[in-house]
Amino acid sequence: MSRKLTLREMVIGGCRFFHYLLRGGLFNVNLEVTKRCNARCDFCDYWKEAPAEELADYVPVLRRLQPLSVSLTGGEPLLRKDLAEIVASLRRNFGFLVIGLITNGWLLTPDRGRELWEAGLDELSISLDYLDERHDRERGLPGLTRHILAVIPALKEAGVKVCFNLVIKKGNYREIPAFLERAAALGVRVSLSTYNCWRTGNDRHMLGPEDLPALQKVLAYAKDFKRHRDTLASSDFYLDHVSEFFRNRGVAGCTAGLNWVQVTPDGMIKRCSDQPVACHYTHWRPDRFGPTDCRRCWYACRGAAQEPWTFRRFLELSREALL
Repeated sequence: MSRKLTLREMVIGGCRFFHYLLRGGLFNVNLEVTKRCNARCDFCDYWKEAPAEELADYVPVLRRLQPLSVSLTGGEPLLRKDLAEIVASLRRNFGFLVIGLITNGWLLTPDRGRELWEAGLDELSISLDYLDERHDRERGLPGLTRHILAVIPALKEAGVKVCFNLVIKKGNYREIPAFLERAAALGVRVSLSTYNCWRTGNDRHMLGPEDLPALQKVLAYAKDFKRHRDTLASSDFYLDHVSEFFRNRGVAGCTAGLNWVQVTPDGMIKRCSDQPVACHYTHWRPDRFGPTDCRRCWYACRGAAQEPWTFRRFLELSREALL
């Protein structure tokens, strides 16, 4: 059974809750620390973009935006040799900030993971869609899956909190139960996110109407699995909208720009990763973006930001940072 929250978790969660209520601001910032990428994913076009200027210090950016959490992304963030310094600087300056990192894992070593963890990282997320060479092929990095699975034990031994980010696709959704079991055996959590073909037009990974009955069974299994194990990080709120997304090719009610934003390596603000640049961070105001009728995605970052706020949710946020 899932364990109860400890007193320490409740105190930290409560502090974050009241700090956020009193201060306001954004729930999350997806911070691209680089556009460079060493992967060649067939469902992503970031690696095709020209390199952008990269700031050395993102403290002024987050001081302006005041988020509850930040996800360091790319491109491939581990290409930044000063990444540990970036994490340490954020940790020194923002006591309540939850700091996550998303990597494809190719450059990840036990020493690098330990360095980032000791710098103040709260969670190290590794993209992994399959447990075999299919993941390598789709990422354009032969041997990637083997490398990821090999480095996990040393990371866990060092105390690093690791999470696999799995993108739900036509080729892997039936394997999610087995994936969860393998992750549980490794002591790694799993976050699910839906595939989206809007940017690239590559719809071969999209689930069709014929997949929905089986998908519903997989999601029901995942929710039941979550009630008995601490492996699945995705909320019921998020999972409850996954079938809707694939059925309707979208989910209404996006809050991008209102309680979460995207920041480019050079400090420009975007409503989300799929929208154009709106302004430099120095020109950011909380009312910079109004409501949007966009419904094209159901990414995990969107679902987390849109989940209704309750005190229990903030306690669980604390738990996420400590598991």
